[in-house]
Amino acid sequence: MTLLTRRAALAASALALPSAARAQGGNWPNRPVRIVIAFAAGGSMDAIGRSMARHMEREFGQPFVVDNRSGAGGRIGTTSVARSPGDGYTLLLTSSAAHGVAPGLYSDLQYHPMNDFTHIGLVCTGPMFLLANVDAPYRDLAGLVATVKARGTPANFGSGGIGSLGHLSGEMAGRILGIPMQHISYRGSAPAQTDLIAGQLELISDNMSSHGAQVNSGRMRALAVASRARMPEFPGVPTWAEQGYPQMVANAWYALTGSAGIPAGIAAKLNASLAGWLATTEAKDLLRGMAMNPEGRMSPAEFTAFVDSEVKRWAEVARSANIRVES
Repeated sequence: MTLLTRRAALAASALALPSAARAQGGNWPNRPVRIVIAFAAGGSMDAIGRSMARHMEREFGQPFVVDNRSGAGGRIGTTSVARSPGDGYTLLLTSSAAHGVAPGLYSDLQYHPMNDFTHIGLVCTGPMFLLANVDAPYRDLAGLVATVKARGTPANFGSGGIGSLGHLSGEMAGRILGIPMQHISYRGSAPAQTDLIAGQLELISDNMSSHGAQVNSGRMRALAVASRARMPEFPGVPTWAEQGYPQMVANAWYALTGSAGIPAGIAAKLNASLAGWLATTEAKDLLRGMAMNPEGRMSPAEFTAFVDSEVKRWAEVARSANIRVES
């Protein structure tokens, strides 16, 4: 290579460096970032998103603006992000309902859970509980199985709606326990709880965000938690694994994602910022108050693999239980 050619090559490389840095988000963010929350203001996801946004504003020196786009169980807001540019300025606080369960339920879903998003990090998990009336003739899973087999009729269980994670995890529970389970759909957790306490419903499959006070006051009984370890907030509730069913692990979860094509450098910055927020007392207290476990340990690549496994897992449960939902 001649001296002139070498100089030309070095000059070309120098010119390429700024564009490469920009491609990896070297100057990001230089304007406001939008965080879409696919549910109305005032709920748990909204509180999480706003606390996280304040942390990121302080860290990055740009506004992180929460944009509530509710409707269709989170699918409207999620679809809007799927159609946004992959420049790192449109993010989504998503959930297991929208990104883990919905793809296996809706044939007309307007987004692909993997191809249309850049997955950034897991925020928190809330394990599913199997809850019973306090006057039920059993106090654990073995007692439930023995009771149902002896009487020869299914155990009825309620959830917050057809196709909800409570519905699917209840179907999964029946399959693992080897007993018939009859689903009863409610319009949310509150009416199911009312019927359970009144003795009109046998079981509820749900996370503890709506039921913790009733369990702690002795008005409902928690038979098992579908997590790998007991929850610190409910230390008296054994896991499914402790009762002989280690395969029953089921969590509701919230996570940070964004539109497809976000450069890896930006995703890494956001992942690190998310982990920083989750380490704060504010975040821990907020999430624990919702019966959620702070996460933040997964890299973007690890979280992407996690979402893919959740999509496949819940789609298989939906198929085996013949659950389909029309938009």
